[in-house]
Amino acid sequence: MTQSELDTRCGLLLGIGTLLIAATACAPKWTAPAPHQIQAWVVYFDAAGGLSELQQYGTLFDRVSLFAYELDPQGNPRPAPEMLEMIPPFLGLAEEKGFEPWVTVVNDVRYASDSAITKNGSLVHELIMDPTLRAKHARDLVSRVSGDGFKGLHLDYERVPESATLQFQEFVRELSAELRRRGLYLEVVMEPTSGPRLVVDSTSVTVMAYDLFGNHSGPGPRATPAFITELGNKASMDGDSAAALALAVGGFAWEPDGDVRSLDWSEARRLAAETPTTQRRHPDQVLSVRLDDGTEIWFEDVESLLSKWQAAWKAGFRRLAIWRLGGNDESFFDLIRMIKQESDGK
Repeated sequence: MTQSELDTRCGLLLGIGTLLIAATACAPKWTAPAPHQIQAWVVYFDAAGGLSELQQYGTLFDRVSLFAYELDPQGNPRPAPEMLEMIPPFLGLAEEKGFEPWVTVVNDVRYASDSAITKNGSLVHELIMDPTLRAKHARDLVSRVSGDGFKGLHLDYERVPESATLQFQEFVRELSAELRRRGLYLEVVMEPTSGPRLVVDSTSVTVMAYDLFGNHSGPGPRATPAFITELGNKASMDGDSAAALALAVGGFAWEPDGDVRSLDWSEARRLAAETPTTQRRHPDQVLSVRLDDGTEIWFEDVESLLSKWQAAWKAGFRRLAIWRLGGNDESFFDLIRMIKQESDGK
């Protein structure tokens, strides 16, 4: 190698090293207290992506919940499409990686034609208003969870009428008691803006903190620190019953023709990289970009997620839940790894 070639190679290596040092120096630092628990969901509509990420990164999570059981028109819990095939590899990964395997039940009602009504609050209302039906539904759920080999159940019943609050609370008590008799656990997923207020002692809750803007609205951030702060009164925050806050990764794209579609973490980053106009909106800390065709994208990154967890901790949340695995890249898991190291160091 000539001296000129050597000088050129050294210059390239020095330049690469300088870039790496600069990138490391500019990377967001973990400045909030570590969550006491980190959990995530794997969904049936991205089975391959979710299970693949669990295979690579499953040790980073304390609990993972498989989404989801649905309901048939009579209210019986049934696995969603593709879910039955997911259960064996999911449970195998739980044993291999060391996370608790949970399952979520959602009040999506699927018919024989494979059509579905999402978040059917009226069916839940029918099931819980009648004491006999309520007790049967609790037993059916417990039998399903136990028989399939899960350790706990996330109850994600949305759009339940406020008039059924007392009956919903009684259902939670009965379901929790039935699960405990089998050595299993319950956590209730709460909507951020509606649904019965849960005041059941010692019942764990996860509060959804996303889709402030989304399919139902014009462009805007999926969540903001101020929005999360307002959620601090959604559940008891004391001791072991401190609530989990669920944050969504990815974002949304609002297209000129009015269509709105959700984006996973990697796709949002890829689209944003195609234009130099990406900006961070303050005080929301969320990235946004307008593409050449007029599409407007708002999406999360490491810095925006850190700002939300800082707000969550101040509001009293102590556990972190991630919606969802599948479609993420190494930068996302670097963040979870950083949080996990802080948590393990407590």
